[in-house]
Amino acid sequence: MTLPAASRRFQWFSQGVLVYTLGVILWGAFVRATGSGAGCGDHWPVCNGDVVPRAPTVQTLIEYTHRLTSGLATVLAVALYVWARRAVPQAHPA
Repeated sequence: MTLPAASRRFQWFSQGVLVYTLGVILWGAFVRATGSGAGCGDHWPVCNGDVVPRAPTVQTLIEYTHRLTSGLATVLAVALYVWARRAVPQAHPA
């Protein structure tokens, strides 16, 4: 059985979001393992008081990258939710 093109795109997108999110989780484990969690200091959502850190250390780069990838994961998850809500009819039992 072949799926319609829209369903295939949704399937690929949702699987891509899953894989990307797992990558973000693994990157978070790397942040923890390297002790880079304080790489951006106590400043959130900025990094050491800057939107883009100036003259960053390796720990700052690791933490800043995790912040960026986490933000993108959030955007992708919201996009997936919106797409799913629009794709499935309201009266659908799922």
